[in-house]
Amino acid sequence: MKQFPWRRIPGILGILLLGVLIGAVGLALLARSNPELRYLLLQDADLHEPKVQIDAFVQALLRGDAAAATELWEVTETWAERGMDDRRDAVISDLLQAEVDAGYRINEVEWWRTCCEPGVTCDSRGAGGARITVQFMQGGEPLTYIFDVFTREQPYWGAATGYPPREWVIRDVYPRGDTPLFWALVYESDVHQVQSAP
Repeated sequence: MKQFPWRRIPGILGILLLGVLIGAVGLALLARSNPELRYLLLQDADLHEPKVQIDAFVQALLRGDAAAATELWEVTETWAERGMDDRRDAVISDLLQAEVDAGYRINEVEWWRTCCEPGVTCDSRGAGGARITVQFMQGGEPLTYIFDVFTREQPYWGAATGYPPREWVIRDVYPRGDTPLFWALVYESDVHQVQSAP
């Protein structure tokens, strides 16, 4: 009976490792010169997409964890001075008291360009913000909130900078019909600025 050639295993593993390394370097070089491929590789693998942020926020609410929900809704010092802290505390409190059902539905996503000429865009990869309409159920009745989820660094330049990876954060949450504080533009077949409360 022939013995297995154990001495060849390091050589075979070395060849396989070299092949993987060459493939990874080739893919990195190709992605470097191809923004669409880079977007596909980086953005789809990004665990901080807007919907993921919303899901983490909702899961925190379902656990009754106000601290985790508060941490996910980032408020900078500038926005705290404009009342965002108060809104965050009120909305989280309202949603905790509402005891919404575990199931929720995303009804609409508006992607927003945040550089140059801000406005709604159909191209999500160039967007620096997403205004997302979320419907909760409370005792069989719909309860609709708007989530403004934007990239941490603003403005997001998209194509002008080769679609760099985005880190999405929740910036504002409010009941449908209320005025947004963070992103004071609304889409109503045209774009105009609304005045937010002081």
